[in-house]
Amino acid sequence: MIEVEVLAASNAADRGLRALADLAAAAHGSNYRVIGGHMVHLLNRIYPTTDSVARVTADADAGMDTVAAADSALHDALVERGYRLVTGNHYEAPSGSATPLSVDLLVPSTSGRPLAKIEYDGRGFHAIPGLNLVLATDALDVRVRARLTTSETLLFEVPVPDVEQAVVLKALAWRSRLAPKDVTDLCALLVIAHEYRDRLPEWKLDTPHKGARGDAAKALFALVSMIDRRRPVDGLTIAPGRLAALIRTHVADPDVNPNRPGSRTEAGVEVAPDRSGRDALLSALAAAAAAHAQQPRSARTSEPRMGGHSSSGLESAPDPARRVDPEPGA
Repeated sequence: MIEVEVLAASNAADRGLRALADLAAAAHGSNYRVIGGHMVHLLNRIYPTTDSVARVTADADAGMDTVAAADSALHDALVERGYRLVTGNHYEAPSGSATPLSVDLLVPSTSGRPLAKIEYDGRGFHAIPGLNLVLATDALDVRVRARLTTSETLLFEVPVPDVEQAVVLKALAWRSRLAPKDVTDLCALLVIAHEYRDRLPEWKLDTPHKGARGDAAKALFALVSMIDRRRPVDGLTIAPGRLAALIRTHVADPDVNPNRPGSRTEAGVEVAPDRSGRDALLSALAAAAAAHAQQPRSARTSEPRMGGHSSSGLESAPDPARRVDPEPGA
């Protein structure tokens, strides 16, 4: 069990932590993972870095399989805590202010389409790519002590994806919706990967893969290509060249033979890398970004609440959050 302490600095942070504590109690015993902003915030507490910036989120997102998300026991547990089902996967509860507490249940995408919506047992759930990989991988069990601005202290335990799975989720999310907050989160996660690489034995993105890891690598190198071509990338909290260098260092280029950088080998013959797939992805991303920019602000994905940072050094990491043995009966 990993123990972390979180200090809320705003009413929005209070709401997010209260919703997370409710989720932890309601989903206890289920195979789920905390994802979204809380995932990144907690990983920053577990693996503190010189670039750590507070990740404020006002809701709680859980990733779980569809059967668990639609389970009546989970629904009843949320209702007992004052929540009501607003849509198929979205719950709200009174917070004592105009903005309610919010919990979202997300399920794995099985169609291959980004950010799909699926129907199950009469309810609609938002499905996200990469979640099957996350649920099949061991989680980090985190005991959280959260101190709110009201001086109230919340104690709860939650399962969080480790850094590699978080990178996969965020890379695929960025490819799907082009939200600046996903780039912000990727900056934080890849700095963690760099500073704690020797403590991440399950990191596999540095070798070629298919499936979710392969799709994430393609998305990350599309981001590198955008940086190399000096295309605008919103959400950066580190220098763009540094982000590109971190991706090249810790993620295998899906278009290049790992045994011979800059080339591929087919039937024993060296050939130039095939960039057509990446160019097609870049074109699609550029078109989506243009359409996104033309949308009214109210229709866009919310902007991140973190400030910019342009440090280009790669410093050594401070000590990680301490690991403690669970108390008897915990």
